[in-house]
Amino acid sequence: MRFSISGKVMLVYSLVFITIIFLSFWVSYTGTVGRLEQDLKNTHVALLKQIDDKIEIVFRQTEKDLLNMSQELEYVYFMYDSYDDAAQKYANFFGLSNKLKTVVHTNELFASIFLYSEVSGDILTDKTYMKRSDSEDSWLATYIKMKGHSKWLTTHKVWDGEKEQDVVTLIRSYPSISSPEYRKGLVAINISEDVLYRMIKDVYEEDQGGHTFIIDDQANIVTHDDATQLYKNLTHIPYIQQILSHNGSGYFTVKMEGIEQSIFYTASTYTGWRIVSVIPKSNVYQPLESIRSLMIAFAVGMVFLGLTVLFYVNRRTFKPLDRLAGKMSGAFKSVHPEEEPMRSAVGLGYLEMVFDQMFVDREQLEKQVRDSKPVLKWRIILDMLSGYRTEYASVRHHMEFTGVNLFSEWFVVCTAEIGKEGGVSLKDETLYTYALCNVAEELMNMENAGVAVDLGAGFAAIVFSFAEGDMEQNHLRALAVLELVLDVMKRQFGLQVTIGVGRCYQDMKDIPISYEESQKALQYKMVIGSHSVISIEDLLGHDNQDYYRMIKMTDRIVEALKQTESERLEGYITELFQEAVSGSLSPDLIRQLSYDLIMKSLQVVASIGINTEESLEEMGNLHQRIHQCDNWQDMQQIVKTVLEGLAGKIEGKRSQRGNNKTIDRLLLYIREHYRESEFSLELLSEKFQLNPSYISKLFKEYTEKNFIDYLIEIRINASKELLVVKNRKINDIAEWVGYTNTRSYLRAFKKYTGMTPTEYREWVLGFEANSASEQALMSKNPR
Repeated sequence: MRFSISGKVMLVYSLVFITIIFLSFWVSYTGTVGRLEQDLKNTHVALLKQIDDKIEIVFRQTEKDLLNMSQELEYVYFMYDSYDDAAQKYANFFGLSNKLKTVVHTNELFASIFLYSEVSGDILTDKTYMKRSDSEDSWLATYIKMKGHSKWLTTHKVWDGEKEQDVVTLIRSYPSISSPEYRKGLVAINISEDVLYRMIKDVYEEDQGGHTFIIDDQANIVTHDDATQLYKNLTHIPYIQQILSHNGSGYFTVKMEGIEQSIFYTASTYTGWRIVSVIPKSNVYQPLESIRSLMIAFAVGMVFLGLTVLFYVNRRTFKPLDRLAGKMSGAFKSVHPEEEPMRSAVGLGYLEMVFDQMFVDREQLEKQVRDSKPVLKWRIILDMLSGYRTEYASVRHHMEFTGVNLFSEWFVVCTAEIGKEGGVSLKDETLYTYALCNVAEELMNMENAGVAVDLGAGFAAIVFSFAEGDMEQNHLRALAVLELVLDVMKRQFGLQVTIGVGRCYQDMKDIPISYEESQKALQYKMVIGSHSVISIEDLLGHDNQDYYRMIKMTDRIVEALKQTESERLEGYITELFQEAVSGSLSPDLIRQLSYDLIMKSLQVVASIGINTEESLEEMGNLHQRIHQCDNWQDMQQIVKTVLEGLAGKIEGKRSQRGNNKTIDRLLLYIREHYRESEFSLELLSEKFQLNPSYISKLFKEYTEKNFIDYLIEIRINASKELLVVKNRKINDIAEWVGYTNTRSYLRAFKKYTGMTPTEYREWVLGFEANSASEQALMSKNPR
């Protein structure tokens, strides 16, 4: 067949045009659909990582809560089974159980808490107490020799004293860092399996048409959206084996029961668990169906339109290029969506709208990134303070993006607290903290580098970084800058800022240590006063064994303060300082001893209900006064004056309390029946038809002691009178004052007097003998 020139041109143009359209379509389809497919896969993996992040945050906070709880004194008594008698033991159990209940009730994530003492074999939970003999929950004891200091257990059933629950458990040894042979017990926090399932459910806003579950490294089910799958092992499933053989995150496709399924997974670096999502492949790519259909329709329409235009132009005119240029220039003119209806999906107007939307989305994304920089900065610094980020190289580009300026070494962390006369409102608190952070960053970055973030509740964290110098030099630099910060905040805002300063460390991984030291230093605001810079270097460590003995001696001083016995108080203070001087304690340790004694005394005053803030104002700047003392006698006089003032406040508080006939009748009955060995709070409540809690409250309010402490004190004082009789046996005295167990009596006497009954008897008889000798000598040699 012969073609005319126009026919050949039309044929060539048609082939070229169609080829270009199909190539363009293929490139667009591959680039768009292929990229969207990858984005969908990445989105599913990102959702799993989001679940992992949520679980990790919860679990890490659980570990922190557990460590904080293990520092409680009742916790230590329980683990070491260290009690003077059964009364103290069960009183300790009651207090510890209440604290466990408080922790569980204030944290909705916790199902229960178990404490296991290897020493006694007892188990205490927030709901029950079980001795070794009747405990059925021996599962905790099997982990006493576990490797490492903590362990997360996969889902298992636990009976907490009321009901049986499916829980995951964090077990931690006590002491917190100890080898298996030195452990005294374990503590376990149980988190309900339902909590983990809700974390998964909260991430997925809608049903994906598949299953999402968590397995441990042995393929045991931790949690599953199908509750019937709990406690099953999935090792026999091929794709589970493939998941366990890989670390990190990923996805792949398998065929199960004739249906292609997309498998997405991620491995937790914290627990080692795998979070798995199994979704039918058709459901995964369902969002692409409309895009695919749209692109195919667009391509077909373009081919049809192109061929029509090509044939028409070639047959009617010989100016296809001009007309095509005219059409293209007219098609790409900007059209406002509100001014012109949306064109057909096969028209160029639709493409223009798509591109416009892409630019709008890009601008919105840039705005979101700008707005999120402060939050990213806050998160990065908190991760560094908590020890989550410890490598400078891994966070450097994040810091550059958020505008954080830190060097790679030499870090000092400070904790600041703002205050103002008359208090600060919540709204002003946020603004003042923001101003403090800005002032601190401006002053730090003049010569060095640093960043400050708001911790909430009027607190801020300040991180210094230095490019040169040594540990001591950089610490002094930080203190100098902080003094300037205090001056600026006082002059410009009228704020009182107190700052605790940690030590200087070279590596970023030690930032949490410096942060913890700064918080410890800030606690000394009670003694040193507000609007000051308190360095951890000023608070000396108590490594001296004599110092520990001195601290123990302060207990009786505090007890004399509570009883407002002025002569005993003065004598004990004199004896304490004489012991400190004769023990060759350094001047700094004697100052520290004075600080600690005043702090313990303030805590006693606060427990009685006296405002310590007023007391501190009346005392003046104690830190400065004690620090400026040239000799220990002046320091002793300051401590004596402060404690006598506190004793006066206690007497004033008690005089305002008035009389209570009920407590008078209770005290009289106790003095008449304390010799009965079975005497207890329950018997007292039955006798007077009063609630035990009400009696306990009355005792605390009017005697400032617990019932059991008051009863022990009555018995010990009564035994002192009997010990004066030399021929009375200790066993008989113990039984006469209400103790059936002599060892319990000996422990109680030692605790309340600091001496054994025998030592007390010898001391009293020796004192009386000396007094008699002195009187006889005076009678022989009258003036």
